[in-house]
Amino acid sequence: MGSKFVVSDPRKCVGCKACMTACLVKHFQPGDVPISRLNVVHADVDTTAPVVCRHCEDAPCAAACPTGALYRDGNRVAVDIALCIGCRGCVMACPFGAVDVAEIFRPYTVNDVELSARTTPVVVKCDRCVDRPDGPACISACTSGALSLVDQRDIDANVRDKRLNAAEASQTFAARF
Repeated sequence: MGSKFVVSDPRKCVGCKACMTACLVKHFQPGDVPISRLNVVHADVDTTAPVVCRHCEDAPCAAACPTGALYRDGNRVAVDIALCIGCRGCVMACPFGAVDVAEIFRPYTVNDVELSARTTPVVVKCDRCVDRPDGPACISACTSGALSLVDQRDIDANVRDKRLNAAEASQTFAARF
């Protein structure tokens, strides 16, 4: 099985941001970063669609991470925020603009004495709601049916079939002349 990721059909997306709200609610829990992992963008007046992590097999975001905070975990790219130093290398490396950085409060200690809490940047990106039995919260919340979970290998096979059909059609057409 290839990498699975959430895709959007911009013809169906109405820009309501219910997906963003569902993602925020899902991640609004102790030990997690309370921020949406997807962002609805407006391509033009009539077109909206969320930008979501594609969990790339080559994972350029993980390759750019000097601490290993982003890493391959089976067929997804996972995050260990405890390792994140907030360098934003992953943000710059992501070809889809699906990796973000948020500020969280972390205790500041000196000689094992907690002095205060200060904000530090940490990476946030789609985790496909792997701990949620019903799958990604954004898909469940999308009332227009614009979001779905797909497998990269299925997409690759579809592209391969279309190219093969196009090549066969072009040979048939060329044989006429």
